[in-house]
Amino acid sequence: MMKYCAAVFIFALCTACAFTAETELKVMSFNIWVGGGDSVQKTFDVIKQTGADIVGIQEPSKANVNNAEKFAEDLGWFSHTHIDLRERNNTIISRYPIVGTSPEKIGVKIQISGKQFVWMFNVHLHHSPYEPYSLNGIQYGGAPLLNTAEQALESAWKTRGKEVERTLADIIAVQKDGYPVFLTGDFNEPSCLDWTEKAAKAGQCRIPVRWTATAAFIDKAGMIDSYRKIYSDEAAKPGHTWTPRPGKKEVHDRIDFLFYSGGKVRLDKVQIIGEPGGKSDVGIEGYPSDHRAVLGTFTVL
Repeated sequence: MMKYCAAVFIFALCTACAFTAETELKVMSFNIWVGGGDSVQKTFDVIKQTGADIVGIQEPSKANVNNAEKFAEDLGWFSHTHIDLRERNNTIISRYPIVGTSPEKIGVKIQISGKQFVWMFNVHLHHSPYEPYSLNGIQYGGAPLLNTAEQALESAWKTRGKEVERTLADIIAVQKDGYPVFLTGDFNEPSCLDWTEKAAKAGQCRIPVRWTATAAFIDKAGMIDSYRKIYSDEAAKPGHTWTPRPGKKEVHDRIDFLFYSGGKVRLDKVQIIGEPGGKSDVGIEGYPSDHRAVLGTFTVL
């Protein structure tokens, strides 16, 4: 009888610990450059090398083959592909099971453990007009050159506003569940936390601009820019993700993001993944993409 009681007590204690255990979770945003950039195999190796658990992949396909979905198959993972308003694929791959989708199918619900769930969203906002170029006298996509913050904001919202509003509504719809929410993406637009007066004085940007896409997710959904949460000094730590492959005329910027929200998650670390050298926190020889990736390490509580 005593042995039975002890066994029951130990089982109950272990079960309680399992339900309250904290889980490390690595979330990554990765534009893989038209299906895999310089090398599909190297792109696959980057994902494995980082130890990421969930990856929001932009530009997953080439020649109608979704290599992100193939990565998931090769890893024995799960995947979800969403077709956005501009008929482009965006794919989420996950080490953990995908058990549901958001109303607009942009995001997925992922079961980390028996009682732990997270939501994951992934976007690729439109690339043209690209206002940082227009503000710096660089012609791109036939867009007019810009001179003021007001012109830049009007252009940015006209270009990406519908995509932002649709994604924002989808995120807000699932936040009521109370689970952590992650948003990855190539926004093709800088952060509202980067183009500040301080950054302009430091020569990091031409003029202060409170960019519309990131501002919308912060202001309306309470989301947190993971990189700026860790590195609050935008002048000292710009965190450029665009681009490891500069041309003769280039504007370096942070346009790839990992946002999060929710009370049951803690951000522990965030890193820029890219080519070896001072622009990347983790340098990988033969890095295959034209965007640096963003990797966040979280604790799900």
